[in-house]
Amino acid sequence: MDEISSAGGYIIVVSFGLKEGAERWLNDTKCPFPMVLDTERQIYHAFGLKRSVLKVWGVESLVYYAEAMHAGKPLPKPYENVHDDTQQMGGDFILDKNGIVRFLYPSKTNKDRPSVDLLLSQLKKI
Repeated sequence: MDEISSAGGYIIVVSFGLKEGAERWLNDTKCPFPMVLDTERQIYHAFGLKRSVLKVWGVESLVYYAEAMHAGKPLPKPYENVHDDTQQMGGDFILDKNGIVRFLYPSKTNKDRPSVDLLLSQLKKI
């Protein structure tokens, strides 16, 4: 994203899953960003991210899947022979050039993400 680069930032995707699943996800989504694998979940724990069956498979998620199925949209399927943790919660974070966390946004549900506008405004404050 040019706006993020212009603000002095860059994006890194952190995956807590298996290398095979991460590589397939990068390929399937055509994600243009570099990915770091944290299979030991050191980053995951350092940022205080949690696992939650209720938040991942709560009403909001079930409604999303039901609406997608009703509309005939293809639903994501788990990768064969890749057994990642589907209950892990994600988050978005901004670190300054010294590695100090300046913005912390642990997701409240599996679809909860801050807007690009919010991330840009936080990045510009650094």
